[in-house]
Amino acid sequence: MSANSLPTRPIHPNYPYARYNSSSMKVAVLPLNAAEGTPPALGRQFSAFASDTIRAATGAEINQVSFLAQIDDEGTQRAAFVNIADTLLDKQWLDQMFEQSQVDLILDGLLKHADGKFEATIRFHKNGEAEPVKVFDWKFDDDKVFEHLTTLVRELASQAQITLPEQLAKGTVDFGTDSPEAFIQFLEGYDAVTYIQQANGMVAKEFQPKAAMDTLKKSLEIDKDFVAPYETLIQLCRQCGQFKLGVFDDAMESLLWLAKQVPEDYKAHFAMGELYTVIGNHNEASNSYEKAVQLEQLEPALYARLGLSQMQLGMPVNAERNFRKAIEMEGDDKPSVDLLATVLQQSNRAHEVPGLWKEQLAKKPKDSNLLTKYAISLLNAQQEDEAIKAFESALELGEEPLITKRWFAPYLAQKGEHDRAMDFYEDCVDVAPNDIPVLVEYAQTLKVAGRTVDMPKILRDILASNPDQNTRATTLAELIAIEQAKRAEAIEVAKEKMQNGDFNSAIQAVRPLKNWLADYWPMWAVLSSAANQIGEFEEAEDASKRLIDLFPGCEPAYGELNTALTGQSKHEEAYNSMRFAATTMPQSLGVHVNLALAAKRAGHKDEAEALAKQIREAVGPNEELEGVLREVDGL
Repeated sequence: MSANSLPTRPIHPNYPYARYNSSSMKVAVLPLNAAEGTPPALGRQFSAFASDTIRAATGAEINQVSFLAQIDDEGTQRAAFVNIADTLLDKQWLDQMFEQSQVDLILDGLLKHADGKFEATIRFHKNGEAEPVKVFDWKFDDDKVFEHLTTLVRELASQAQITLPEQLAKGTVDFGTDSPEAFIQFLEGYDAVTYIQQANGMVAKEFQPKAAMDTLKKSLEIDKDFVAPYETLIQLCRQCGQFKLGVFDDAMESLLWLAKQVPEDYKAHFAMGELYTVIGNHNEASNSYEKAVQLEQLEPALYARLGLSQMQLGMPVNAERNFRKAIEMEGDDKPSVDLLATVLQQSNRAHEVPGLWKEQLAKKPKDSNLLTKYAISLLNAQQEDEAIKAFESALELGEEPLITKRWFAPYLAQKGEHDRAMDFYEDCVDVAPNDIPVLVEYAQTLKVAGRTVDMPKILRDILASNPDQNTRATTLAELIAIEQAKRAEAIEVAKEKMQNGDFNSAIQAVRPLKNWLADYWPMWAVLSSAANQIGEFEEAEDASKRLIDLFPGCEPAYGELNTALTGQSKHEEAYNSMRFAATTMPQSLGVHVNLALAAKRAGHKDEAEALAKQIREAVGPNEELEGVLREVDGL
């Protein structure tokens, strides 16, 4: 179990997995359209429950269709669930789906829910048939939802010619709870988790996870023994931390509540540790992981996460102890060896690390990954001659020499062996043409080797591989500097003028290039800084916002935006901007100092003082910083 994983119990019924004469029929299960006033989540999850239950019971291939619309949000692609209509689908629409997807059977329908009552129309269509082969028109109270979902499961299997195991075909379906109300509330909350998963975190800006948190809490309040809402709410809170969704306090409050509801389980504390880590509060993260370990002492991932927090807190002895505990419990892969190697390296004990990898190599002598890590550890231990021998040996003996080439190449480039390094990079790119880190290193090696003429193709390959915004910004800047060299040089000249205190001349040099170099982040950096220096705050605001849009990881940009907004007395906007910056760069001291200042100016006195206290505790005595924090105290 890796430090990034967390074991969870299944949410849907876990029937013994086997294939029971599975049908070769291709089946598409559509979300039920939601009538006006009905939560679309219920329509999606009713049909999803039926298909998921059959898959879990039989292993049959049933395609659960999701309608996700792509939204272009100022150049960022986001996704949103779509309720296709508040009526039944037209036959023409279904015919198009049959033609495009080549399925044999489609389930669709319409769901209405109001005042504790359901109305549902469920239809089954076969390819080539003018009319549905079967239609159910149901009207039932909430307390009959299990009965009708059971019928839906069995009828879907029947129409798809799938034989169900006897337990499911004739017995009762395991909904995980005896309370229909708890189950309905669970489905609404679970829908948010599936949405975040399918959108890979790129949800619509309007989406707020708190509503789903509340329905999952209500489900668990109704039935405290219902596992599904407990597991799902933890998963939702973890997603909020991973993708920085919603409000931190909402997720933390939900986890604290869960810990009280199920005090014997560790998972809520584990998720709290993750959330605290996201905001850089490693002390509270460590405390949360400690509580998790006390509740579950046989899970290596907990010791690994606890050790990581202790590393951040400057407690290498404690971290080492917990990494070694994790390694003892882990299987053959031993992911925590990497963590132990890191803490030994940081504790000036790099000479001990090769022994760790040698121990693993004794079990897997041809594992290219281990062979390469052993070679790297020798480099870190300043045993350069031995490291080179280890790399060469790994190339000769390893089962996957490409792994070794990938990590030998940067060392060769650093030592000036550019041709061999580039050969290795080219081998890696041939196999993985969209590996962005390799492409970036390859481009930098070309640059150092003086082969600038070959860089544009690699830079374009990086841009075509859908890099993160920060990589995109830096790569595009490299490409512009090559292909529009004179304009890029003009920005460097303007930067020199600004550094010499000639801010007006810097601005005059940059302004004519705004249209030509709109995607060149260094230009906006110069303009925002110079404009702030002469009090042109509106221009500085526009420039810093453009800079952040292009390069959200550019830390100085947020300081310039804060200065520009403060100069216009836009204190609340400055505060909100710095809050966003703090979630984007939780480890940045400068961002948090600026947030404290912005909070105080916007009238959020308690938050500003709490931030100042946290900064003092994290940094310790620092007279230069104390001068700024006294400004927070005295504003």
